[in-house]
Amino acid sequence: MVQLSQAVTAAILATGVFAHPGGNVNKEILRRQAHLDHSERRNVQSCKRDLIGSGWVREQHQRREARLHELRVAAGFAQPGDLVRRDVGEVEEEYGVQASCTLDPEATEGPYWVVGELVRQDLLTGEKGAITHLDINVVDTSTCKPVTDAYVEMWGSNSTGVYTGVQSRGNGDGGSSSLVSNALRGLQPTGANGTATFITVIPGHYVGRTNHLHTIVHHGATLLPNNTIAGGTISHVGQFYIEQNFLNQVEKTAPYNTNTQKVTTNAQDMLFNMGKQGGDDPVMKISLIGSKIEDGLYATIDVGVNPKARRNPAPVNMWTSSGGKPYPNSPWTGYPDT
Repeated sequence: MVQLSQAVTAAILATGVFAHPGGNVNKEILRRQAHLDHSERRNVQSCKRDLIGSGWVREQHQRREARLHELRVAAGFAQPGDLVRRDVGEVEEEYGVQASCTLDPEATEGPYWVVGELVRQDLLTGEKGAITHLDINVVDTSTCKPVTDAYVEMWGSNSTGVYTGVQSRGNGDGGSSSLVSNALRGLQPTGANGTATFITVIPGHYVGRTNHLHTIVHHGATLLPNNTIAGGTISHVGQFYIEQNFLNQVEKTAPYNTNTQKVTTNAQDMLFNMGKQGGDDPVMKISLIGSKIEDGLYATIDVGVNPKARRNPAPVNMWTSSGGKPYPNSPWTGYPDT
């Protein structure tokens, strides 16, 4: 078990680290440290033998290979019979080393979570950027089996660092127009292999944070007639990241290159560095669909959760037919303007 030293933790706390402009995340750092120190903590790597033995690792690797090839064929960059598969033995040997993270208590939900989003795969709603087909596998680290009955929630800022459904000075341009949009927000159920898939964009940067996607895993929720969910419990609140060199290339493309907000790199982001502790790797594995970023991306990550864990994140707004509306008694109300 890898732990932060007491000296490092103290240094982080002393800096008054910000999850978003204006918001102190000392409680989140302490929660993450307590999670890392827990004697019963298990991550995806802990389940490596079981997942390989059941054939799940092999099946998921082959499924993902086929999906990437399918996307390349659909975009005109490959022919149906061109698929070349990687040696599965190599994949099994490397499994759990990269792009796999244990996300039960990991990170803050931040001030831009909007509850009541729609169950849908395509989150774009007209947004432009590095279009990303995101493939998430959810694993129960207490049983080492895929989680087949959860809802994965996903949201992130747009290519210029603005979140929809909210309004604040710390949210990109701070304009009210974003209140009436639910772009780049939604949920998907996990399937038979524990898989949830989305179409989104690589998020842009904004002041105080490196580029990241937010995620929440819901268990036991009920699908309502209006295509939202209600009830159940939340085991995980976390964030996904992008490898810095690749991210630098994304930021050079349009419309990312029009973003004038100050850049925070992964190395400068304390929540990113906390997420890398304890053998976890919250960095998505990303492949080009074509020859350049503008042709689209395919991203994958495996997430380990304990379905019995209980988190109680707080939304700032709730999504309604007329846009984002304040959530009653939210601790994020007015944040970070106050």
